[in-house]
Amino acid sequence: MSKRISLLSAVAMFAVAVTPSLTSADEVNRAVVHDARGNAVMDARGNCVRTQWETASDECGGAVAHTRLASVYFDFNKSTLTAKAKTTLNDLLATLRDKKIEAVVIAGYADAIGSDSYNLRLSEKRAQAVQHYLKVHGFSHANTDIRALGKRTAEETNKCKGLKDGKLHACMQEDRRVDIELSVIKQQ
Repeated sequence: MSKRISLLSAVAMFAVAVTPSLTSADEVNRAVVHDARGNAVMDARGNCVRTQWETASDECGGAVAHTRLASVYFDFNKSTLTAKAKTTLNDLLATLRDKKIEAVVIAGYADAIGSDSYNLRLSEKRAQAVQHYLKVHGFSHANTDIRALGKRTAEETNKCKGLKDGKLHACMQEDRRVDIELSVIKQQ
């Protein structure tokens, strides 16, 4: 019995000795998931698994910045890309060259006109139209999150009260959009 207790004591002392203590350097690296041995955990594509969007430099080779790079706008009750939206997406595609991208979020929105369920479907179609355009033009990423947010974030409703038809639709233009957000590693 005493041998068993000594073996358990030795194992416990070994575990305490190899567990890293939290220092200021460890605080920076908490933005990266670590395994029991203290090594950074990688996903199937070889990217670090992160716990925060924006971090200081870490052992994965750079700081991560999560930024909205572009917004494209849609006509009332439409999910087809306008000429201006295509120009915006082409400009975005040009800026994506030579960037190490960890994740992409394509979030579709709708204005406050119409039912919740209709606007949710419309915002999803808008997000899918943007994803399809990017893919056809050479950009796709395995870690892409498509979000349909409908009208729940419509911001122009109060500003547009009292307006009718075309003026109302024009006033709510900002709510009919897709935002493209990227998690990009900044090389130092």
